[in-house]
Amino acid sequence: MKALLPLFAVVFTAQAAERQLHSFERIQLTDRYYSEGINAADIDGDGHMDVIHGPFWFAGPDFQTKKLIYQAAPQNREGYANNFFSWPYDFNKDGLVDVLTAGFPGTPAFVYQNPGKEGHEAPWPKHQVFDWVSNESPHFVNLIGDDPPELVCTRDGYFGWVEINPANGLEPWNFYPISERIAPERFGHGLGVGDVNGDGRLDVLMKDGWFEQPEDLTQGLWTLHKAVFAQRGGAEMFAYDVDGDGDNDVITSLAAHEYGLAWHEQTPQGFKEHLIMGDRPGLNRYGVYFSELHSVQLADMDGDGLKDIVTGKTYWSHHMKSHGWNDGAVVYWFKLVRGKDGVDWLPMKADGESGIGRQLVIQDVNRDKLPDILAGGMKGAHVLIHRVKNVSEAEWQAAQPKRLEVTEKPSVVGKPAPIDETTGCVPDALEAETLAATAKATAGAAKPQNMKNFTGSRWSGDAQLFWSGGKEGDSLEIELTVPEKATYTLELVLTRAPDFAIVQPALDGKPLGAPIDLYQFAKVGTTSVLEHAVGELAAGAHKLTLKITGTNPNAVQNRFVGLDYVRLVKSR
Repeated sequence: MKALLPLFAVVFTAQAAERQLHSFERIQLTDRYYSEGINAADIDGDGHMDVIHGPFWFAGPDFQTKKLIYQAAPQNREGYANNFFSWPYDFNKDGLVDVLTAGFPGTPAFVYQNPGKEGHEAPWPKHQVFDWVSNESPHFVNLIGDDPPELVCTRDGYFGWVEINPANGLEPWNFYPISERIAPERFGHGLGVGDVNGDGRLDVLMKDGWFEQPEDLTQGLWTLHKAVFAQRGGAEMFAYDVDGDGDNDVITSLAAHEYGLAWHEQTPQGFKEHLIMGDRPGLNRYGVYFSELHSVQLADMDGDGLKDIVTGKTYWSHHMKSHGWNDGAVVYWFKLVRGKDGVDWLPMKADGESGIGRQLVIQDVNRDKLPDILAGGMKGAHVLIHRVKNVSEAEWQAAQPKRLEVTEKPSVVGKPAPIDETTGCVPDALEAETLAATAKATAGAAKPQNMKNFTGSRWSGDAQLFWSGGKEGDSLEIELTVPEKATYTLELVLTRAPDFAIVQPALDGKPLGAPIDLYQFAKVGTTSVLEHAVGELAAGAHKLTLKITGTNPNAVQNRFVGLDYVRLVKSR
């Protein structure tokens, strides 16, 4: 199955008037969940790149023929696969590409030995080479400068590297710790390899600093230089000269199962964080945000000589526990731009369906000299084939990401609520918290919430009806009973907070004024009394609805709604 999604970036060519637009053609290899990882190599030696995903390899150049590496069944999406990462390498030096795999954190690493073309219809021979791979972003990379690569990971609480058995790569490997026992025993987020101090040797990065590779590897543990790169830890980390000042900075996602992407500028005083993307539109210059950046790669996607960030949403990475878990399964690349005003990262959407897993790979799989994107995870396995089209200056300009324009407008605020000091309630008000059983939400749930501990305002009855789980377009319906036919003014009080939505109130389907922005920076309070002249109402049941129409760009995108009370006041 293929899909074409137009994407946009700039490449300057020999002719000044010519620009290029980039797009990615999605090829789905499988919609089943077999692995969190993916990779590519020429498995059968035919000159075409093949794609490795969990128990299978998919033969190039079209990736439509699936062949077995080991016996496996689709994994339960309510749990996790037993295969997280795959790395191709000729471990026994027989000229054939084998496959190294690592599974759920804290489990062994195996090499599956390529049997050659004659054996490709059966499972490959399996060799356990290491007993314990931890951290959810291990690297298979040439760390120490010798010929074979090393596996960089943690084991039993120690950061370190694993050496391929020099006598026989299919026999057990050795682990060399570089730290004290400071790493999480099994899981742990955030791990990288790069030359931080510019001495020509690769160092190891983690969320709390970096380990300096010594000149003499026999001297023991590596020196830890403490720095705060991420509180929770993200994914793969990189040392790269982002701003072009001659020293390497650090690039990392901030929380594997939440939000955040940043680069840390190296200065004489230490590292200074620059947020690229946060948990709301207002924290990215172009309004882009998504969660679960559980894999990050660095590659020159557009051939301009600068490395760009490639990442995406690791869909369902903590199932329904992650913030924004059900938002789109996107893949983005962020184009690095250096200018007179500093560094910018232009967000380019590569795909909106595939998402990523815990191992994102950038590789030219069709040998057209354009980097393609490989992603495998809960949504299956996909190859995003990179395409480029020459366009006019006008077409290019129209396709560029647009800066987010944020205009600070105060939320609607009415007169103070007439709370009776004896009862603590507004006389004749319909307390919204009492309506939880009958209120109808098109998504999520509405429940009573005690508001006594919030000091920014006072709520009638010290409580509200709190609606969570709604998205743009969803609505909450409340039934109002009008005691007698008359002309009324409807009063309502809503809650304002940093993560609340913009809502449109309506009575019997008729909008009551303009939408109300319930965002309020840094504190929780109320709108006070909002009055709407609703005219003559017949006695009996009427319907008040609150429809989510959007969110303030500066708001945390939880889209919550809180209703304190409703009151109908008969006109005199």
